[in-house]
Amino acid sequence: MRFSSFWPVAVTYLLVILSANWLAASYIWPVGFGLKAPAGVFSIGLALALRDWLHELRGLRAALVVAYVAGVLSFVLSEVMGWTALRSVALGSVAAFAFSETTDALVYHPLRRRHAYLGLVLSNAVGLLVDSAIFLMIAFGSLAFFWGQVVGKSEMTLVALGLIWALRLWRQPVVA
Repeated sequence: MRFSSFWPVAVTYLLVILSANWLAASYIWPVGFGLKAPAGVFSIGLALALRDWLHELRGLRAALVVAYVAGVLSFVLSEVMGWTALRSVALGSVAAFAFSETTDALVYHPLRRRHAYLGLVLSNAVGLLVDSAIFLMIAFGSLAFFWGQVVGKSEMTLVALGLIWALRLWRQPVVA
C-alpha cells in the first residue's frame, strides 16, 4: 500500500485536520437522513483513511505522532488567531485523537498484514465512533450531533476508502 512518500501524505493529513477543526468550529451542515453535524465531519472521514495510510508508510508510532501534532497545531492556531470557538474544538480534537487513534491502531495494526482493506474499514468504523463521542462531549458539551457525526464520517470514509482502492488498482502493474 505504498502509494507515495510519507511527507506529502503527512502534510495533507495535517491540513485536513486543521480544516476539519476550523469547519467544525464554524458551521453545522446536513449530512443526510435528516441529520446534521459540525462541518468538520467531511474532512475527518478523509483524515481517518489518511492516518492509516501514514501507518502503512512509516508505522504506528509515526502515524500517531502526526495525529497528535495536528491536534496540537489546531489548538495553537486557535490561540494565535484568538478564535475562541476553535479552542474547545481543538481541545476536543486532541482528546479525541488520543483515544480514537489508539483505539484505531489496536484494530488496524493486527489486521493490516493479512487483510489491509478489512483493517482500514474496521479501524475507521471503530475510530469514528470513539472520535465522535469524545470530540462532541468536549467541543460542544453534548452528544446531540452524534449520529450526524457517525453518518457524515462514514460517508466521507467510504469516499476515501474508494479512492484508496482505486489508487491501488491504478498502481498495480498490468499483466499481459
